[in-house]
Amino acid sequence: MRWRRWDIRRRTSRDLKKIMQDKAAGKPPSQASMLIFSTLVLCAAFGEVATGLVVPAMPALGEIFVKTPGTVQLTIVSFAVMFAVGQLFFGPFSDRKGRRTALLIGATLTLIGSVTAAMADSIWLIVIGRAIQGLGAASGYVVSRAMVRDIYGPEGAAKAMAALFALMAASFMAAPLVGGFLLEVSSWRAGFWLASAAALFWLASSLFVIPETGTPAPASETEAVYSVYLGLFSHKGFLGFMLSHSIGYAGLYCFVAGAPFYFIDSLELSPSAYGIIAAVAMSGFLTGSTAARYAIPRWGMHRVIMVSLLIMLGAPAFMIGFGLSGLLPVSVITILQFAFWFGGGFLAPNTAAGVMMSHPTAAGAAAAVLGFVQMCAAGAVSWVQGLIYDGTVYPMIGMQIALGVIAFVIWVRLKRHTQ
Repeated sequence: MRWRRWDIRRRTSRDLKKIMQDKAAGKPPSQASMLIFSTLVLCAAFGEVATGLVVPAMPALGEIFVKTPGTVQLTIVSFAVMFAVGQLFFGPFSDRKGRRTALLIGATLTLIGSVTAAMADSIWLIVIGRAIQGLGAASGYVVSRAMVRDIYGPEGAAKAMAALFALMAASFMAAPLVGGFLLEVSSWRAGFWLASAAALFWLASSLFVIPETGTPAPASETEAVYSVYLGLFSHKGFLGFMLSHSIGYAGLYCFVAGAPFYFIDSLELSPSAYGIIAAVAMSGFLTGSTAARYAIPRWGMHRVIMVSLLIMLGAPAFMIGFGLSGLLPVSVITILQFAFWFGGGFLAPNTAAGVMMSHPTAAGAAAAVLGFVQMCAAGAVSWVQGLIYDGTVYPMIGMQIALGVIAFVIWVRLKRHTQ
């Protein structure tokens, strides 16, 4: 067993060396790097997948535990808040102590949280389990993006980030389908047990596959955490990328939090039918992330970001127009939400790479701030959706329009500082 562990680590270290050689020569990464990259996708996608598995079960949790939509939304809010706070810790921690150590701690926490939720006998224990799960998932999300920056450098980070986001989107797209199916053939606990299995796989991958990609610095050679964060928030270019990304991401959570109750409770569709609708809509993110890989070299980051924000503003505006005309069937909602998620996928790789490139010597801290703000925004949106839900689709799309306007105005005002 010890020999196998050493052999796997030796082979992955060799793969990492090939990546670095390819990067130095200006070549695309070799096929040998795919094992490492696939593990990074697993770590980065865990939080989104864990949420996607739970979302179809939220109306059922309300019935089983006799709770209102606002209370059930706390299963998302607790995850989002701890996911946000965890990134503020794991970002600087990975800069100082190493990326791999941060991933090992995160994997352990996600496993504990997932098992706790799976065995819960009250909604409040589920909320606690989701909070622990979110804290651990923060590690995978922030550290994987910092590792992309470590491996691919400033020139290749945007394109590699687009591939990472595309594969994350594919996982997130599949999660509601799987969660809806598990709910119908088993129970609400099945989604949490599947998340537990994924967390166990993440832990094994961190032990046997992932090498160290950063260069941990002694505490005496690094800035205090608070001074790093103050430097980030005083940089208008960083703020332009970070706020545009975070507000756009929050718009996606309007659908994540609001759609299950509208389609399952109001329209009385089955969880599996909702899963199909969600998968189709969320596939827009995958399509947009894939398109971004080809658009970035041709249009440049700034033009792609502007087009993305216009799409994310236009799609819900069209939904409002169709609704006022009395023509807003499920098919139209699904198509226009696909367009909205396409805009999100087109936006995210560019703004995430811009955040990392604005502070290359503190990529972990920059990724942490990005994750903290976007998940706080997502948690706030989820909570508000539970409070304002009125049995119609309009709270969801109305908030998407409001967030789209805010993101667009911020980007227009700050984009000159991102050049």
